[in-house]
Amino acid sequence: MTGTSTPLAELNEALERLAGGADLLPSELPVLSDLDREQVKALEAAWPGIPDDTRVRVITEAVRLSDESVEVEFSRFAGVAIADPLAEVRGAAVEALRESTHRTTARLLTSVLRDDDDEEVAADAADILGEFVMRLEMGHFPEREGEAVVNGLRAAAADPARAPVVRASSLESLAPRSAPWIEGLVLEAYYGDDETVRLAAVRAMGLSAREDWLEYVLEQFDAGDPEFRREAVIAAGEIASEEAIDRLADLFVDAEEEVARAAIEAAGEIGGEVALEYLRDFAGDAPEGWADLIGEAIEAASIVRPDYGEFDE
Repeated sequence: MTGTSTPLAELNEALERLAGGADLLPSELPVLSDLDREQVKALEAAWPGIPDDTRVRVITEAVRLSDESVEVEFSRFAGVAIADPLAEVRGAAVEALRESTHRTTARLLTSVLRDDDDEEVAADAADILGEFVMRLEMGHFPEREGEAVVNGLRAAAADPARAPVVRASSLESLAPRSAPWIEGLVLEAYYGDDETVRLAAVRAMGLSAREDWLEYVLEQFDAGDPEFRREAVIAAGEIASEEAIDRLADLFVDAEEEVARAAIEAAGEIGGEVALEYLRDFAGDAPEGWADLIGEAIEAASIVRPDYGEFDE
């Protein structure tokens, strides 16, 4: 590709090489960035003729580059790749849309959630749609199109025929939305039979940051499954009610290290005089290697409640 070539000529050259099974160098991938309408048409025409493994590699590398650089924008490339017959390509295309806040992206991902027959691809689309729900709730996304996203997620979350991972991801993405039907949807999942969906209900309670969910979250502090205890602890930190502090302190010595560490972090997130007292008391008896974790939790608790001062080691 030369500096005198037009963008379309450069793209066509790259597509010819890809069709022959060649890869693009990282420095060449931006040719697939920020495509105009004419370039999109060229890509749509050429994409099916590119070998399977090459399509996988180029979309995967595009995702990697977009994670590393803000100077590339692959949403239109992803919009073509998201119709690929290979689930691996579609999944990477969904991931390439993670940072996009365009209305067209919201519509596209909602369609993927509804129609894609690969449960992981659909679940990933649901996960990304949570950002649009949050933006809608904050008044930063058009109401009509935001409600279309919410309705798509609601339909998936409530459908017992959908894969649990899709229902779970949809439920979590709905958590920030203020709507009268949310509570019933979360409770139905919480008392359901599928563990994946039940865990999602606990996460959704935390993500909602609503204190009225605290009683259900605290109920899971006594769960026999440590994964439920850990998710409940994280949710308590997100709800940030000081009413959880005494129970969190009990879990500083949980038999599962991940639960105990999460409890310490949650206490730091909530902060307050009682949390600081518990954290400082535990610091002297904590397992070896936990000093940094507890110190960070104390610092966080002090920031949340600056009137209590900083911890003096």
